[in-house]
Amino acid sequence: MTGQPDARMPLYLYGVGTQEEKGLHRPGGFPVYQLFLARDGGGQFNISGRGTIVMGTGQLFALEPGIAHEYIAHTRTGGELGFIGIGGESANSVLRATGIMCGKPCTLTGFDLIWSQMTELWKVLDQGGVSMWQMSTLIYQLILEIAQAIAPAGSVSSERQGNTGQLSVRTGSPARESSGSGSHVHGNSEAGLEGLNRAIVLMQAHYQDDLLFKHIAEAVGYSVQHLNRLFHQHYGVTGHQYMQRWRLQKGLDWLNEHPEASVKEAAENVGMEVNYFIRMFKREFGETPGKGIKLRNQLRLEQNLHPRHK
Repeated sequence: MTGQPDARMPLYLYGVGTQEEKGLHRPGGFPVYQLFLARDGGGQFNISGRGTIVMGTGQLFALEPGIAHEYIAHTRTGGELGFIGIGGESANSVLRATGIMCGKPCTLTGFDLIWSQMTELWKVLDQGGVSMWQMSTLIYQLILEIAQAIAPAGSVSSERQGNTGQLSVRTGSPARESSGSGSHVHGNSEAGLEGLNRAIVLMQAHYQDDLLFKHIAEAVGYSVQHLNRLFHQHYGVTGHQYMQRWRLQKGLDWLNEHPEASVKEAAENVGMEVNYFIRMFKREFGETPGKGIKLRNQLRLEQNLHPRHK
């Protein structure tokens, strides 16, 4: 069963359902992230450029959009394959920060509970009456439940190296504290790292909401002071500064994508009051958002008046 995606959603449910163990053949891949769950069965994925990956009973496997693949069931009697399609501009960062995109099947503790939560999503979608915003929240909650179910297997440990151990932080300033496009989180306390990762996921998924840093701290079970210490230790900024910089970067991205929009619209899109947005934007990027809009529009006009000829 498939829901109707909404581009405004940081996360949206593209589809959810189950099928008896049978094959899948998708030479063009799938348009969104897919989470597969094997119940009383299993099979193998043949993935373009990666070879064969075997998934057993009680395991989850996540696959990125656009990857050609096929699935061949071990048996055609008694097994079920569950699938969840997740889209939205925060899908990549959320799934990677929670360790779900680890590149291999993960065994889930409490698999039946995760399976029942997946089927509840199906029922909610089927019955209707739930807004896209509410559905986005339900998907996020399920992602956190899945992340916690794989945590004992080392969702934040030495098993996660390279890209799978990165937090997808695109915001300008925290990224300056690290190399590359992501930011590694180092430390000795897995519990502390998991809480920090969950806080970042919340910020990235709900930057448009009226979300205070104390709400983030409460959600991950930390005091404001302790969570701030973690942010300062790993990023050199307070949690509030990290969240603000994420919003400002998203505001800049939105203005670049909507050159005809006003500064007020950009501020509202990231959940900030317009005057405060302008002041913080200038402090962060060295110019007001209005000046940036004017320069981009002027450049576009000049390009239209004087097109380059090869």
